[in-house]
Amino acid sequence: LRAGLGELQADQRAGRHVQMKMLPERDIDINGLHFDYCIKPSLYLSGDFFEYFRLDEHKVAFYFADVAGHGASSAFVTVLLKNLCNRLKRNLRRGSSSDLLHPDRFMARVNTELLDTAIGKHLTLFMGIIDAQERTLSYSLGAHFPMPILTQAGDCTYLEGKGPPLGLFETARYPLYQTHIEQGFSITVCSDGLLEVINARSIAEKEALLLETVKTHGHTIRELEKVFGLRWISELPDDIAIVSIAEHAEGMV
Repeated sequence: LRAGLGELQADQRAGRHVQMKMLPERDIDINGLHFDYCIKPSLYLSGDFFEYFRLDEHKVAFYFADVAGHGASSAFVTVLLKNLCNRLKRNLRRGSSSDLLHPDRFMARVNTELLDTAIGKHLTLFMGIIDAQERTLSYSLGAHFPMPILTQAGDCTYLEGKGPPLGLFETARYPLYQTHIEQGFSITVCSDGLLEVINARSIAEKEALLLETVKTHGHTIRELEKVFGLRWISELPDDIAIVSIAEHAEGMV
């Protein structure tokens, strides 16, 4: 039994190493935007996954997924998502598909792929494109919660919008939203596991405290890890991930 358990743990550690290698680089600049993140799986493997990457000289894309459940089965879905995104990047370079340039079409593509696998897993997803030339954030979402936080011009608010989860409904539609972004803006995206460590009685109070925390302490991963005590938490009820996107003082390029 001990030998079997040790082998299982070794497999889980190897899987975690592979999954962490799939994540983007931390503390990186793309087109005048600074990207950083933290991720804390509740088990060896995580159902939270995200990417950010340059589309062209003006546009940067990013997405944030939270697969239902956690552990190996949820982590497997993140591999499917990574592979799909890589295919869409190749298609964009070849000019055979432009789904990656349209958040609503990207969401629909992920939904179709998940349903086609018939593995019985679903996820929530937020996908956005920041356009430096137009000064816009275009985005679509599928039941992502809590909503991403946009900080700009001294204000801190949750983005608006709605959409169904992915991997459940063949006829699902994902609206496209767009908002103007001011100089020096930041975006904070997190999984719902973060709400589990916020001490409040109701979901509404947890959301309010999360918004106030970002407004008071800032969007940086270092500060958010500190204020929520993420560096010292050893046992988590759910996966926790946070992605921070911030424009440099000199603006986007």
